[in-house]
Amino acid sequence: MSDALITTLGWICWIAALSAIAGYVLAFLRNRPHLRPFNSLGLLFTGSALLAIPTLIGEMEDIAPGTAVYVVLALGGAVVFQLVAALRRRGRRVGEART
Repeated sequence: MSDALITTLGWICWIAALSAIAGYVLAFLRNRPHLRPFNSLGLLFTGSALLAIPTLIGEMEDIAPGTAVYVVLALGGAVVFQLVAALRRRGRRVGEART
């Protein structure tokens, strides 16, 4: 795998991981943590996995470039969709009490 591809995938991983962790912290603080502490925990776990990917790609010389790109893009896409779900504003449901 080329050094340019490894560097590019590393940057994508770092940006997506830090975005996921920041999104988790923001969602955790915004959604009153004492009510639903685990709602956005997938963001934290996905961000943690993304932090490990650059090291794994650098250590595996025989990995297929397509496989590495697929894994990084799949985890990056998961971060995007989880951020949208965690940070969207929800309207109050009928019959839901004000809190």
